[in-house]
Amino acid sequence: MTNFYSTAALTPPSAVRLRGLAYQAAGHEFSIIVPGSAPSVTWTDYGTLVTVPARGRSISRGFVPIARAISRTLERLVPDQLEVADRLSARQLGRWAKSNKVPSLLIVDESDAVWAAERSLDDFDRLVLTTGQARAGASDSEEPARHTAQALTEPAERVVQIPVGVNLETFSPLRHNSPLHDSSGADVVVVCAAPLTAAGSVSLAVDVIRKRFEAGDAVHLVVLGDGPLRARLETSALGLPVQFLSARDLTLRERAEVFATADISLVTQTGPDRLAGTLESLASGTPVIRLTTTGNVNDRFDFVDGGGLNVSRDVSHIAHAFAVLEAESVEKRRRAARSTAVPFDSMPHDRRMLDVHETLAKLAVDQ
Repeated sequence: MTNFYSTAALTPPSAVRLRGLAYQAAGHEFSIIVPGSAPSVTWTDYGTLVTVPARGRSISRGFVPIARAISRTLERLVPDQLEVADRLSARQLGRWAKSNKVPSLLIVDESDAVWAAERSLDDFDRLVLTTGQARAGASDSEEPARHTAQALTEPAERVVQIPVGVNLETFSPLRHNSPLHDSSGADVVVVCAAPLTAAGSVSLAVDVIRKRFEAGDAVHLVVLGDGPLRARLETSALGLPVQFLSARDLTLRERAEVFATADISLVTQTGPDRLAGTLESLASGTPVIRLTTTGNVNDRFDFVDGGGLNVSRDVSHIAHAFAVLEAESVEKRRRAARSTAVPFDSMPHDRRMLDVHETLAKLAVDQ
């Protein structure tokens, strides 16, 4: 269950899709429930995608029709286990799982620790903490899990720490498409993958391209995302070398090709998904300019020299960061980007998620 908390999320995040591939490779059946304008069932390489009807602002407000649609869908699927990666529907789904004796886990981003302190989490059998720490050694530290477990007011054994990772095989520099790059007619191709919402801050990327285009630079921006601000952003980008691609229309490999073909990735969004986008770009060999919140040390990322920069949300500062990265040779910055991502290989993280589900399976047998 995912995406009901975000009106921009019309297809599962790549992290969910990659997890589905891992589950199916291990012999499991994976179904993903997402909100949409009309009910549908689609079979994909990462699992069965089930869309339940949720219209307009009901997605963000959690109106009763969503709960009923979800309940009916679960009754038809009859799941052995329930995995929830959504803040909005967590209360309803925890109660449903407990009353139907279905083992369940809730995926909680580290930044949601304060929200997660509420007692509705008692209905879930496991809480999976996806740490957002941007250091390669973060996965070896138990301190974040211990600290957040205390913030969650939960027994430590119920909280499992699994850092955010990236599939290094899917997202690879080998997916670079030279003809596609050349077709842009630009010296520098920039990709910005973010939801087309206020939190996505894609307008900043458009402003940077406008500044460079007006200065006579041969640049091309690829915006990869979906959301309610698309029409407004397209209007603001008229006359500029800006291309909009719908994230929901791309396979994982196509998404990886977009990242690998770009010269620089601009990470503008806020929220838990921004680390995943950062890692996908880096793994693809594309250096990253990561916009940070002023004064927030924890919002910074440790890059190998040449693999990326942390920059404040100021157009002039962002433009300077582009100049710094472009001054490096293509080979050096692509190698540095990939080297930065390698310690975040998601394969061991996928195995840990499978172990959690195996634990839940044993729990179901014991019950």
